[in-house]
Amino acid sequence: MSPPRKSRVKDRYNELGGELYDVRYTEEQMEKYEHVFAHLDRGKTLDNGCGTGLFLPYLDEHSVGLDLSSELLRQARGRVGKRHLVQGDSENLPFRAFVFANMASVTVIQNLPDPKHFFGESSRVVKNGGVLVVSSHKRVYSKDEFKRLMGTGGMSVIIVSTVENINDWIAVIRNTR
Repeated sequence: MSPPRKSRVKDRYNELGGELYDVRYTEEQMEKYEHVFAHLDRGKTLDNGCGTGLFLPYLDEHSVGLDLSSELLRQARGRVGKRHLVQGDSENLPFRAFVFANMASVTVIQNLPDPKHFFGESSRVVKNGGVLVVSSHKRVYSKDEFKRLMGTGGMSVIIVSTVENINDWIAVIRNTR
């Protein structure tokens, strides 16, 4: 299977639109967020691939949502009020180095052409010692493939797990860069 092209991913989510995204994915995503939130440290968090902003209300008030899709971000604006939202690319983050205490990225990496860039950028923007929680669909990566991928970018994998009724592998990573 060839890696996804960003323009195709962006177009797919723009066509889906925020309201349909919420109808289709809210229940599944909320189960993942509950598990992800339990592993985050306190402080400013980057919700990398925030979609319609479902997770942002649970994060520190200074947290930031980033997504490639303008349509999903339009829906997020109505949900998160004054929270900062950025349209951008997970592999080329538009932020200064070491600005976030944490990063959460739920079901994003399987949509990227080169996830290693994602990890390099993530370790750049998260403070040394900060926590990254990353998930991906089990149907895309085996557990061993996911573990190997999580070990890239100068970070230390703490946990790779799954939760009953969640179709993702979930990794908790400490930034040791």
